[in-house]
Amino acid sequence: MRIEIRGLHKSYWMNDAEIPVLRALDVVIEPGQYVSLTGPSGVGKSTFLHVLGTLDTPTQGQVIFDDVDLWQQPPAAIARFRNKFIGFVFQFHHLLPEFTALENVIMPARVQRAPLGPAVRRAKELLAEVGLAHRIEHRPGELSGGEQQRVALARALMNEPRVLLADEPTGNLDETTGAGIHEIVERLNRERGITAIVVTHNPRLAERMPRRLHLDRTGLHDVGARRPEHPPVPT
Repeated sequence: MRIEIRGLHKSYWMNDAEIPVLRALDVVIEPGQYVSLTGPSGVGKSTFLHVLGTLDTPTQGQVIFDDVDLWQQPPAAIARFRNKFIGFVFQFHHLLPEFTALENVIMPARVQRAPLGPAVRRAKELLAEVGLAHRIEHRPGELSGGEQQRVALARALMNEPRVLLADEPTGNLDETTGAGIHEIVERLNRERGITAIVVTHNPRLAERMPRRLHLDRTGLHDVGARRPEHPPVPT
């Protein structure tokens, strides 16, 4: 899925004062790209990802997916698009503590009122894919941090999204565990052609991604790209 950002501005208001966060950002992300987003703390990386994923509204500008300007659509259409085409992974897993790993992964399909039988089968397949086939009946409190984040990743993939947005998905994990999460996302990008955008403070992790973006107070910059060893599957 091709993503184009045109003239994106985002401001917040506090005590009648405007606080600009994102200023005149422009970028095109081609289908199947695997992109890192780095930048200083507080510069607006999470805000950018939230606007891109339609979790927050832009103050000005366009967010275009495959020639569709999302913010010109009715709210219900935006919500349907988000649930169907965009998967999210956050720094904190946001798993529901009273539900098992399997039940957490199924949740996006239940929001879409999908039939339960196929949803259960797909959730089990996804948990097996992230190495947790033996943990499907465990609740989040019974899982390690890395296992919780893998459940969150499986949940993000439940509705077969075409775009995966990950906000510091390894920020609370040790380097070895974090590298394992990255390898799963890298494989999904390579084998399924999912467009993936990952916010990270880890320079070694960022350098492994084929395209690198850097956000600072002066704007959004392409800082380097490498040719992927295995080009992603066309979408």
